[in-house]
Amino acid sequence: MKNLRALIDEHESQEDTRVQSFETESEKSEELIQEETKEKIRKLTSSGDGVISFPEIYTNKELNELALKIQDTFMMNLKSDQKITRDGLEEVLPEYILSFPQARHLSREILDDIQTMIINGIIGFGHISTIFDIAKDGLNDVIVNTKDYVDIIFNGKTVMTPFTFRSEEELRKVIDKMLAENNRKIDEAHPIISSKLHDGSRVEVQIPPIAANDGSCITIRKFNEIPLLLEMLIDGGQMDMKMAYFLVKAAKGKCNIIVSGGTSSGKTTFLNAMTRFIDENEQLMVIEDTREMQPQMPCHSIRQYEARMANEEGKGAIPLEYLLRSALRSSPRRIIVGECRGPEIVVMLNAMNTGHPGSMTTVHADNTKEALVRIENMYLEARPSANIGFIRTQMVSAVDLIIQLVRFPDGSRKLIAVSEIERRMEDNGVVALNDIFKFNRDTSDMKKTKGEFQVLSTPSRTVDQMNMFGVDIDKRVFDPNFEMPKQMLIEALETDLPSVMCGWRDEFIDVFLERDEKLFHKWPHFQRMKREEWWVTYIYFLLLPYQYYLLVLDSIYIIFIQNYTTKD
Repeated sequence: MKNLRALIDEHESQEDTRVQSFETESEKSEELIQEETKEKIRKLTSSGDGVISFPEIYTNKELNELALKIQDTFMMNLKSDQKITRDGLEEVLPEYILSFPQARHLSREILDDIQTMIINGIIGFGHISTIFDIAKDGLNDVIVNTKDYVDIIFNGKTVMTPFTFRSEEELRKVIDKMLAENNRKIDEAHPIISSKLHDGSRVEVQIPPIAANDGSCITIRKFNEIPLLLEMLIDGGQMDMKMAYFLVKAAKGKCNIIVSGGTSSGKTTFLNAMTRFIDENEQLMVIEDTREMQPQMPCHSIRQYEARMANEEGKGAIPLEYLLRSALRSSPRRIIVGECRGPEIVVMLNAMNTGHPGSMTTVHADNTKEALVRIENMYLEARPSANIGFIRTQMVSAVDLIIQLVRFPDGSRKLIAVSEIERRMEDNGVVALNDIFKFNRDTSDMKKTKGEFQVLSTPSRTVDQMNMFGVDIDKRVFDPNFEMPKQMLIEALETDLPSVMCGWRDEFIDVFLERDEKLFHKWPHFQRMKREEWWVTYIYFLLLPYQYYLLVLDSIYIIFIQNYTTKD
């Protein structure tokens, strides 16, 4: 029989082994988590210099022919009765590629690019998936103009790519695969179709005979996973601090806002940034043709609806107008319509007039005055018998602010005007606008967009609206000579940290820091999100010794139980 000392020594050695194994596993887990985080950051970030480069297998003709040869032979040997997975392909492809004598002298990078091309061709969307991988979050649009031309809009600029499809049949297979994600199909009877990918990217497809370029056309508006915050828009020069301060107060003060701009001018991005300053106790209802918005609010505060097109028999369509009417019966506090382009403008103006302050929508127009004309035209198309005076009166009653966004030829986006709709008509019966802020472009250099943001006037209607809902605004921002301190803006922003938004991930902060190392210096309130994470880690390590105390107590208990049992 073992004595008590031997039993204690044996148990202590077992506990040491358990602790060492636990520490080893913890270290491995931490290393694994760090590697996974780095991989996520690598996938989520694009090249810092804003320039995109393409793999050599697409720019070098000989390498491209070799890659296509390897792909074709692999596809011929692929068994269709087996389940194909990415892991399975990654396991067999390296050895298969090296079985070709021409591939044995190639660099590791080129071999990986060939493998990626084959995998994207089998389980992805071919060249389009490759473009997604290369461009990452800098990608705005992919434009396929027949099998021979694939262009992209990268960081706001159009870039020609070396990608081509070998035949119309290959392009159509990619189209069918994309549409299958949303249970859609296209044929000559229905040659135009709108769809979306699983990541939310919007897809628009036209095929012959509608596509008259002797081939199919695809336009993909890429869904960006990483949110663009108001602070990033300011750093990017889209607006100045006075504009941002005013817009934050306007969102909190429940001003009805119409965002005007052309295609790819950043209307949806701007709306996303504005939703962050809506109180989380207010139910927000978002209605869109194709879901694109990522409201920066907690999940419990958001309800998103998406319109539905008619099926092949022409039935089952659910337009925006119907969704908007349904939304009004669902107790929303605020409503956002992704874009008004038809009859839904009537219901939207009614909603803004009938107990839904703080609602927002977008329209396509070149300036704030034309935005009003555009609204009038849409209203008359929906209600041809409506009186123009009645329409203008309703617009004056419903809309508080019109914001104009523009994308310039160099790819930069600017907020060029913020106008308040006055509660009066001009002498000719036109709605009166009061321009509050304006961007004046410097025309000395037409290649680059330079200029300054100016304060033009002091608003009255929007300030009254803010005060009515308990939001105070410092009117000094409307003084052109007032130098606004940055701390004044930070105080308005720090009460609404983006970490509460639906879908927020801690890696986003790492991505932001990867893009701008001075982020915490520029916007110190972001440190609060890191600090909260640091405190959690600190508390964990503070309590860690108590786990060992519990292990010791547990060991003592086991020793005495065993000793007691042995004596018996």
